[in-house]
Amino acid sequence: MPPSTSIVKKKFAAYIKAFNTHDIGLFGQYYAPEFQFHMPAFPPTKDRASTLALFEGGLAFFRETIHPTWLLFGEHSVAMEAQMHSEALVDVDFPFPFTGKTYRKGEKFVYPSM
Repeated sequence: MPPSTSIVKKKFAAYIKAFNTHDIGLFGQYYAPEFQFHMPAFPPTKDRASTLALFEGGLAFFRETIHPTWLLFGEHSVAMEAQMHSEALVDVDFPFPFTGKTYRKGEKFVYPSM
């Protein structure tokens, strides 16, 4: 394995750990300024700032942790499939974009992410 791949693995492990703390400032440091986030449930973000704003809004409703189920590392990239473990922090009376369901405060659920 090239040295750069092992660096990517270490940094990605640190990112997952940071994300799972729910501290936007902590995990946000891993995003490049031009980072864009693409998910089918909403329009893509344009940069790190808009991505963090999106997460900040979503994290007011849910606490999520990433549980990777498959990882592929390149010299400068990572592909991941994961299970997102979520808990509703408040009653959510709108359909959650990735499940189409509403949730009561304290309700826990899991959904896939790639």
